[in-house]
Amino acid sequence: MNRKFLCLAFTVSVWADGIDYNAAITVNYGDSYDFYSYTENRLDLNLFYNNIQAWVQYEYSNPPEIGFPINDIRKFRIEYMPLDFTIKLGDIYEFWGRGLVLNQFDDQVTNFDNGTRGLFLGYAKGPLTISHINGNTDIWELGNDLRVPRYKHIHNMYANQVLYELSTLSLGLTNLHSNETHQKIFGESFVQHKLNGIYASWTGINADLFMEYVDKKATEKVNIVENVPHDSLKNGYGLYCNLNLYRGNWGLSTEYKRYSFDKGHSDFPVNDYGNQIDFQTMPTLVREQNSTLMGRVTHQYNYNDERGVQIALNGTLPNGYYLLAQYSKISRNEEWQSVTPMDWEGSYIRGYLPSSNPSAIPYTENYQEINGYHFDDKLYFRLGRGENYAVPKLMRYFQGEGKTITENWVYTDSIEWDNDWFYTDSVLGGIDTSNYSVEAKFWQESRSITFPFELSYTFDNGYSMSLNFEYQERKKRNITKGNATTFIYSDSTWSLIDPENPATSTLVYDTQFSDGRNTQFNRMISLTFSRASKWSLTLAHDQTSTFEGQQTSDPYYNPLEALLYGDIKYFTGKRNKSDPPNFIQKRWVSAKIDYYLTPSQRVSIQYGSIQGGLFCSNGICRVIPAFNDGLNVSYTAVF
Repeated sequence: MNRKFLCLAFTVSVWADGIDYNAAITVNYGDSYDFYSYTENRLDLNLFYNNIQAWVQYEYSNPPEIGFPINDIRKFRIEYMPLDFTIKLGDIYEFWGRGLVLNQFDDQVTNFDNGTRGLFLGYAKGPLTISHINGNTDIWELGNDLRVPRYKHIHNMYANQVLYELSTLSLGLTNLHSNETHQKIFGESFVQHKLNGIYASWTGINADLFMEYVDKKATEKVNIVENVPHDSLKNGYGLYCNLNLYRGNWGLSTEYKRYSFDKGHSDFPVNDYGNQIDFQTMPTLVREQNSTLMGRVTHQYNYNDERGVQIALNGTLPNGYYLLAQYSKISRNEEWQSVTPMDWEGSYIRGYLPSSNPSAIPYTENYQEINGYHFDDKLYFRLGRGENYAVPKLMRYFQGEGKTITENWVYTDSIEWDNDWFYTDSVLGGIDTSNYSVEAKFWQESRSITFPFELSYTFDNGYSMSLNFEYQERKKRNITKGNATTFIYSDSTWSLIDPENPATSTLVYDTQFSDGRNTQFNRMISLTFSRASKWSLTLAHDQTSTFEGQQTSDPYYNPLEALLYGDIKYFTGKRNKSDPPNFIQKRWVSAKIDYYLTPSQRVSIQYGSIQGGLFCSNGICRVIPAFNDGLNVSYTAVF
């Protein structure tokens, strides 16, 4: 069916008798001195008639902030609910259990969309619910470019769920099957995924419990033309548990996860599809921060290979204040050792808890917050403290006796091997290390402590004022430890720092900040003035003391920055606007106005610079590029 005809027919039908509808318009425009301008326009229409619902989203973006230019119907869905049945046709988004098998959503900010275009059939009567999905999904992933996606994974999938709920108990069975065309850096692979899961929950007066388990198998067919059998590639599983306890105004939440779909000591590149697919978006056991600075140092989740625990306590103190305390610890499922800098061996961690060993890529965070109201709830305050520790990278990690690799070669006069020596295999052999052991470790770690503070006051006339301040100290360094630092490939041994004295060891910390500073100091402050349901004005200032890696460059000196710094030379014409002073290169200043034209229409205008950095939403993380000396305009309306 022609999409433009479908859109026209849908729009005309809105005015038919007996049909209710609502619509929403979103317009975004951005332009900066980073040579990237974008415009996004989306129209959403919802139609309601008896037991029929319909939704269509039309988008014109050329280009969008992230993604590809589009001038077409982007999403549509028609739902029909006769008696105990539900039928959906179009773009399907479902969430089963806690997402170990299926969790679908469309996130415009991170450009993540794992919805299925196809058919949904559902039946619900009494305690029984049955669901079926069948369709196709195109899922894009970013490459080196932070704005335009690079890799596309195409899924032809079907999924089923049976859920039985009786009183305080529920039991669900899930199944998902997908034939995937997985794009690599060069070429494609054709993979078949099979997932089978079970989840159960119980709700009591002072407690509730949830558990979910999924088993997964993946097979690959390299050549889809020839009749070559599939080769079994990977078997994996995932486990998630959540126990909540309540007493009075207090609650204790505990979570445990063990995701073991694939394993590795480093990030999983696009060529290694792992054993977890994009339909599986599971609990992270990491706090999704409402602090910008803490969000930039959060853990980048690894759904393929991770175990962890999280504990959170919250409740009301006698004076009416609210207290929150959270602790999370995560690691890989193996502790890794580098036999050579290129060859790694994993040793499975016994027990259930994550490891603190740097070779297991650990991450810990703890956060405490107290907030409350004063003066008849006119004054609100929030004070927090967050601490993060992470090992984001392993370069080498060897401890034990020295080893050597003996290579086996044979000579052949075969024409196929060009009358030459031919390598057959390698044998790992030991050398005499009875008098000393070898330690050669090199990894990267990051530590930070952050203090977010918020204070707001609402006046009797409807006006309010808010102050947000965040302070952060952060270290990121490479650590070299041991009595050996270099691997000699010619004889396959670790080279000692001092061969005459094997006990000679070193411990070196190398900062990763560009100017050699050991600590990065970050500060962020914003001041907001507003009138309830009318308007708000926010001034924001983001500052850092040093950069990690290459320093960013602010190419233009704008009047907002000059006004904030009290730079009289700018307004008297003694400053070169295209040659900014050094004191603004580590600062980002912006002003934002939100104005409500009507209760359902809002215009937002932002001018200035935004630092960018890591941003995570719904378990998906991406790096937001900096936005220097630019203008953002947004208009939203619901009618």
